[in-house]
Amino acid sequence: MTSNYVPDETRYNFYRNIHKALRLGHCRMLPALGALDYRDRARTEVVMADLRNLLSLGRGHLEGENREIHSALEQRAPGASAHAAEDHAEHERSFEEIEELIAMIEQAPLPERELMGRRLYRRYAVFAAHDLEHMDIEETELLTALHDTFTDAELMEIEARIVAGVPPQKMAAVMMLMAPALNHGERVDLIAKLQKVMPEQAFNGLLSTAIKPALEGGDYRAVVGELMLRAA
Repeated sequence: MTSNYVPDETRYNFYRNIHKALRLGHCRMLPALGALDYRDRARTEVVMADLRNLLSLGRGHLEGENREIHSALEQRAPGASAHAAEDHAEHERSFEEIEELIAMIEQAPLPERELMGRRLYRRYAVFAAHDLEHMDIEETELLTALHDTFTDAELMEIEARIVAGVPPQKMAAVMMLMAPALNHGERVDLIAKLQKVMPEQAFNGLLSTAIKPALEGGDYRAVVGELMLRAA
């Protein structure tokens, strides 16, 4: 389904980067589940752990939106986030069902594990499809409502509160998805912003443990080179 809303692309959009990261996560996870050989217990454990981590990132993103974006919008435009809130409730049910399937797979003998793996693949595919549609609605319908209600400076303040609530370990996991999901310009802008607001030691740690490992060597060197030019 295509939204009829066309947001102002010159205005601030705090959905773009995180949604690119989550889309990349879905695009990686679905084929990983489809190709998984459940006879390989070690590989199964890795993929299940990766899926749990992706669900955790999705849940954290959802909680931040509920706490900061939806609550702020409802104060000024009651009902404007109702559709998104319904989607979030459906997401919570999906998280629970997928996590139950993961636990069942981890405890099941091999023949049952393969059958449950098929169920998990289909259930995750349905969730991913719904989430992709939901993110598009947020970036069109909901973002238009936010632009009508808040200034760009206010939207940046909302985003800053969300980011401030993300624990360091989860921030590293987010950046490992976000860095490769962005184009070069978006990547440099994001990392430059982080460099300005984070303590030097924390920023250097994020750079070395999350951003650098997530990028190909040439992409990482290009980012560092442009950051050095900006600082000159």
